[in-house]
Amino acid sequence: MFKVLAITSGMKQAAARLRMGELILPLRERGIELTMAEWGKNLLERRALIRSASDFDAVILQRRLLDPGNAQSLRKRAKRIYFDVDDAVMYHAGNVGWWSRWRTDRRFAATCRILDHVVAGNEYLADIFRASNCPASVLPTVVDPQHYQCKLHQPTESPRLVWIGSHSTIGYLELIRDALVDAAKVIPGLRLTVIADRTWADAPLPVEFVAWSADGEAAALASADIGIAPTPDDRWTRGKCGFKIIQYMASGLPVIASPVGANSIIVRPGSTGFVAESAADWTARLLELANNPQQRAEFGAAGRRDVWSIYNLSRAADFWMRLLTSS
Repeated sequence: MFKVLAITSGMKQAAARLRMGELILPLRERGIELTMAEWGKNLLERRALIRSASDFDAVILQRRLLDPGNAQSLRKRAKRIYFDVDDAVMYHAGNVGWWSRWRTDRRFAATCRILDHVVAGNEYLADIFRASNCPASVLPTVVDPQHYQCKLHQPTESPRLVWIGSHSTIGYLELIRDALVDAAKVIPGLRLTVIADRTWADAPLPVEFVAWSADGEAAALASADIGIAPTPDDRWTRGKCGFKIIQYMASGLPVIASPVGANSIIVRPGSTGFVAESAADWTARLLELANNPQQRAEFGAAGRRDVWSIYNLSRAADFWMRLLTSS
């Protein structure tokens, strides 16, 4: 059995669960034993974890940037080192002080020096690592389509939008506040479901808040009619890999998204949904889909087919098997 150690920043993080944790069983079926470990909270735990790398055939750093000393120690012990990333971890979301920027820059440079290969969630991230002389491949974020219920679209006078995310990105909904106000004037029954760890305060339309849970997200998504993904455009968000869009598509929902980062690649305009920039664009696309259940059904079906063929967990397992065993 080929043994791989995946080092994560935190086992509860979505990226660790989705891009590594869900691969444990399908990789085992392919002859690869994946062990996940959290980066230690103290020096002794970290040293022990680094020493254990020599017991494995490969190590995957899952979004984890290392200080120069730890990076060098890991390089001495690990046979092969891969880096899996689905966020712009070399940057920061929002404004931070010079110390945080310097520390991240230092860790990014030190980590790049020890890597054998990078697996990035989109081309934007891959190109950043390539510019630092790291070989990089692109593996989109994937889901298990069988986890999601498929929406059965019907005519409705109260179409339901849905947004799934967390408190760190719920502010992105403010980008389309004016569009939601205008759309609700035309369709008074328009509603929004927010699946997250907190609701959207002061929303301009009725909101149903659903506290996120792994067991409840599929049913909450399938109760909606249209998935939305407004996103600002900056160097942090360009590293986003469109996970919520893939979830919408897996649920058979048409999607409206900002053309930022991987969004423009995942959404096929006129086939699985639309991309929208201005408030007028958002309003027009919201009204078009809200008033057309047949179009919603066709876009949703096409999106679900894309998930089965492109954004499928088994595809990611095949990718990692080839990469890990080809060295």
